[in-house]
Amino acid sequence: MDMNHKKLLILDGLSELALARDFYRGCLQAQIDAEYCDLESLPRRRFYFVSKFIGKLKSIFSGRYAINFANLARTDPGAIKKAIMTSSPTHILVFRYAYRFIKPQVLQSYARALNCKIYLYDTDSCNLFPDQKAFVYFIENELAIYDEIFSFSKVAADFFTKTRSLPATYFPYGSNPVARAHTQTQTRPQPIDVLFVGKASFRRIFLLEHIKDSVSVYGNHWHKNYPVISPELQGRITDRTVWGDDLTDLMFQSKIILNITNSNFYSVETGLNLRVFEVLAAGGFLLTDHYEEIAGLFEIGKEIETYSSASELKEKVEYYLSHEEERMKIAAAGKKKFYALYTWEQRAKDFALKVGIKK
Repeated sequence: MDMNHKKLLILDGLSELALARDFYRGCLQAQIDAEYCDLESLPRRRFYFVSKFIGKLKSIFSGRYAINFANLARTDPGAIKKAIMTSSPTHILVFRYAYRFIKPQVLQSYARALNCKIYLYDTDSCNLFPDQKAFVYFIENELAIYDEIFSFSKVAADFFTKTRSLPATYFPYGSNPVARAHTQTQTRPQPIDVLFVGKASFRRIFLLEHIKDSVSVYGNHWHKNYPVISPELQGRITDRTVWGDDLTDLMFQSKIILNITNSNFYSVETGLNLRVFEVLAAGGFLLTDHYEEIAGLFEIGKEIETYSSASELKEKVEYYLSHEEERMKIAAAGKKKFYALYTWEQRAKDFALKVGIKK
């Protein structure tokens, strides 16, 4: 065995999205020796549903009862141990979090048995904010097991570093290159003025009402919110999720692609979500919320555009719909920046360099 050979095992705690799988494919493209394991697909631990039911009963009948998150870990720890030992990695990267699948300290012990480094890719810690107990458990019990934490959020990375003295690094997302077949079928004119794709939320509704005459909306849970949505905006909504090639096709048909950040992220001025990188990969014109993080990665007004209020959103939509040449120039510059720095292959190379898998 080559003692200098490095191998990465990816443990996916967010398999409802393709994020970890895309990163894994980026590793293979970058010629990094990597394996992928979907934690959700592994066998449940014995009596998991019984202990979960008992825990819920205790929480209902005892106001003093604190959730035992260790008992909520759903996966058979033996199955995770087997996956790790069979792979025999030198480095492990967990996507999202591990505590919903295995007690963090147990996972750490498996890694240490192989003298293996273990890392976290924090993909959405801000989504834990509404659940105070879950967020505190994540901070106090999970983050401490990692040799380094890579976070999609600069705000979160700074918070982990400054408040808990944890080794956290800002590591933005990437996306997949758009298939050549799509770029060859891109057509003009673009019939959609403004495209927004995402799940309904009140913040999104309030902003979209300001551009209801020009926006086309796709996503789920919109019908449930019709009582607070104007009839005009309702007429612009297609209540279904859009992913993959369908999303790319819609972006090609759109003059402006709008990103409205999840409220949990926006409340702490963070969140370069996947949509930012998907739009740039497709060569689309991106209009997104303004915050310091995005201005640190892209030149505002040259590679992307941003808004800081509903009135500014309306003004910029009107301006760029009537200034096609400027809009197209910005979209081309954003695409160039993406392909230079933010494909998953390049992000995998950046990660491998940071952790010593590659030199």
